[in-house]
Formats: sequence, structure tokens, C-alpha cells
Amino acid sequence: MPSLQLSKLPPNVLATKYQVRGAVYLAAQELQRKGREIIFTSVGNPHGLGQVPLTFVRQVIALVAAPFLLEDPAIAAKFPADAIARAKEYLADLKSLGAYTDSRGSCLVRQQVAEFLERR
Repeated sequence: MPSLQLSKLPPNVLATKYQVRGAVYLAAQELQRKGREIIFTSVGNPHGLGQVPLTFVRQVIALVAAPFLLEDPAIAAKFPADAIARAKEYLADLKSLGAYTDSRGSCLVRQQVAEFLERR
């Protein structure tokens, strides 16, 4: 059985470094200590920069992850109708979140993504 061996990896792969906290970040911290205003855009915190959370996506994921919520009549007052409809649509296709699917992902979701890209 083949195995991963350092001797078989290309030199560029071996030389790869994780730089999220590298030289640029350290230089920015130093400038910040000197009183300069720094906007850290590379550390994965879009909300810290004022980006509004993607509420619809979070609502759909919450309902798909906890489908028992859809059985509660009061849920319509807490989630928008389009999020409820999308969650029901996905659950009908996926059966549950975490269930095995085609390795390429849900056929329904792939089709929706393809249609979105065609409309752009």
C-alpha cells in the first residue's frame, strides 16, 4: 500500500509555510503598537470588519440540523418562510444533515448552484 513519504514530496510542498501569523502580520502588529490604525483582513473575521452575517444561510442550516424545529407551529414566527421552505426542500433531498451523500454532494444543491451560476 502506498504511503506518504517526505522523500516523495516536491520541494515546493516541503517549503510551504503557514503565514497567517507570519511576517506581514507581525509587522502590522508593530505598526499598531506605534499607534497606526490597522485593519486585519487576513485573519478570517469578516464580522469584525463590519460584514453582515449571512442570516438566511444560518437559518437554513439551523433548521436542517434540527429538523424537529419544523414540527413546532411557533417556528413560523421565528424563521422566515423562505428559510423554512428551503430547509424542507433540502431535508427531502438529504434525509438528514450528516448522512452520507454522493461524494460530489447533494444533486439538488449542485443543480441549484449550476442554475445560479448560469443566471449570473
